[in-house]
Amino acid sequence: MNTPLQPRRPDERGFMLIEMMVGLMMLVIAATTIFCGLTQMNRIASGARLFTAAQFIVQSNINTIQADSPFVPQNSEIPTELTLGTTSSNGIPIYIDPSTGSTVVSGTLTTTVTNISNTSLSEYAYQATVQLTYSYRNKVYQVAESTVRGSDL
Repeated sequence: MNTPLQPRRPDERGFMLIEMMVGLMMLVIAATTIFCGLTQMNRIASGARLFTAAQFIVQSNINTIQADSPFVPQNSEIPTELTLGTTSSNGIPIYIDPSTGSTVVSGTLTTTVTNISNTSLSEYAYQATVQLTYSYRNKVYQVAESTVRGSDL
């Protein structure tokens, strides 16, 4: 039987310290790679969640523009959402932390309404563009949608 100080013979089974270190390093590299991958997937999911929330806010404003009545520009009956020009609102909450209730990500909502009517043909229509701009992880994102609203008559 060999003592711990004697070199091992080639026919003996077991692991040397260097083999253990190589195996441990491989495990550390694999764990680090998995952790970095999961962190990156979480960042992507957070960005997608914010973009979806921004799309919802913009679409909600488009729906309000489409549904508000009466819209009869030839009789000067125009809802406030369809006032000609550009309006901006700052601090629109996009993500609110559910545990604290504080706004984490907010943006600027800009609505531009233009008159695209052709009065010689008695066609009355306004075009509205709604754009939400926000910043997340030092990158600026924009979500924009447009709609055309015809007269209710």
